Amino acid sequence: MHTIGYRMKKITSIVSIIGVFLFGFVADSKETIEGLRTLGIPYSLSAEHHKSDVVIDDDKITILANKGTDLYTNADGSSSNDTAPRVLFEPISDFSLSAKVTANFNTAYDGGALFLYADAENWGKLLFERFKSGNNGIASTVTRLTGDDAYHYSIENNTVYLKIERKTNTVTFLYSKDGKQWSYLRSFNLASQTNIKVGFIAQSPLSETHEVVYSNIVFEE
Repeated sequence: MHTIGYRMKKITSIVSIIGVFLFGFVADSKETIEGLRTLGIPYSLSAEHHKSDVVIDDDKITILANKGTDLYTNADGSSSNDTAPRVLFEPISDFSLSAKVTANFNTAYDGGALFLYADAENWGKLLFERFKSGNNGIASTVTRLTGDDAYHYSIENNTVYLKIERKTNTVTFLYSKDGKQWSYLRSFNLASQTNIKVGFIAQSPLSETHEVVYSNIVFEE
């Protein structure tokens, strides 16, 4: 087990004080942060660390993924991995979620993503990744029992802005280099009998560790 830290810079309520007491708490693979509201998100956050480190501040999320962690299903459904450390929450209506993603890439397939998650067989992720070619870029995967992988654009540096928008069951992925001008990537349908969660993940299939920082987080309903 690894430590999940919750660092609150401004203690303005009992909820914030609870967040401070949780700092340094050694949790099981899933730890719900009951009642914690931060980062402009009006829902309780939960963290699943999967033997990695997750730290939630009042202005950013940092995930240090350890080797072997991933969220992946191949095209015929014969192979999958659902061990990526994550922070997620459950919105109750249509929404937009965006963030600046800064990834300290080491090895191919290191990545950080915004994602939607119904269950292990139904999810979508918008991924900033180190490609096998050695370039950094944007990819996406939509899994409905089987997975599809799409490679979109190469990015010259280690920072990009990502956005997910959902209207009813239609999901749209967008990206931006400056957080102001957004470009369309793809749309798809992700319907589920259960409530869909949304959040942030990091993956490190091959590297010993891979750190991703999510900042400039904007959530709107």
